[in-house]
Amino acid sequence: MPEDVRVLVPVAILSGQVIPEPLIRFLSRGTIVVLAYHEIPEQTAPEQAREQFEPKAREKLTDLVETIESLGGTAETRLVFTHESEQTIERVATEANCDVVLLSNPAQAVERLIVPVKEHISVDRIATVVSALSQDPSIDITLFHVATDESGVADGEDLLGDVSDELVVRGVQRDNLSRMVTVSSTPLQAIVDAADDHDVIVMGEEEPTLRGRLFGETSERVAERTISPVLVVRNPTEPDEGQ
Repeated sequence: MPEDVRVLVPVAILSGQVIPEPLIRFLSRGTIVVLAYHEIPEQTAPEQAREQFEPKAREKLTDLVETIESLGGTAETRLVFTHESEQTIERVATEANCDVVLLSNPAQAVERLIVPVKEHISVDRIATVVSALSQDPSIDITLFHVATDESGVADGEDLLGDVSDELVVRGVQRDNLSRMVTVSSTPLQAIVDAADDHDVIVMGEEEPTLRGRLFGETSERVAERTISPVLVVRNPTEPDEGQ
C-alpha cells in the first residue's frame, strides 16, 4: 500500500485561479491541503482584509473543496490573508506537514510524468511521492538526469537505475518507467526542453543557495518556463534543538 502523501495546493482564491480537474484527480491519490490565500497591500491589516473579503473567499473555497471531493479526493483547508504569499506558502507547508508543494500551471491531462533527478536530492522522498501518486497503470514516468559532460553519463544512469528500482519496490510497474540521461551545460534549459511533451514535472527541493535567493530555485524557474504543473518534493524538516 503506497504511503499517504500530503500535497499543498496554494490557490490565489480571489484571483480566478483554477486547478484543472485532471490535476485534482491525480493529486487526490494523496491528501490535498488547499491553501486559499489572498495577498494584500502592506498597509492593509489582515483583520481588515478578512472582514472585507472572507465571505467571498469562503464561498470560492467551499466550491473548490466540493470539486475535490466529487473527484474522489480528501481536502484540508487553510484560508489566509497575507502580505507575503511565498513566506505564507512555506510556513503552511511546514505547519501542515506537507510532502509536496504544487507550483500550478494548467494540465489538460495527467498521463506523462517527468522526474528530473540529480545528486544530493532525496531519492527516497521522491520515490515515495511518485509511487503514491502514480499507481495508475496509464501513467508513464520518465526519470531524467542532466550530466554536465560525457564523464557524468554513467553515474547519471546509475542514479536513475536506483530510483527506478525503488519505484518498482513501491509498486510502480517497470513497464511504465523509462530513463533518459542527457548532456548539457545548461541543465535548466535541458529540463524545460524535456518537459515539453510531459504533463507534470516532479522535482526535489534544493538546499538554499545565494543563487536561488537571487534568481529563484530551479523548480520555480522551470515552472515559469513551461506550461506544466511542477510538484516540488520538500526536504525533511529538521527537528528543533531540544525537541
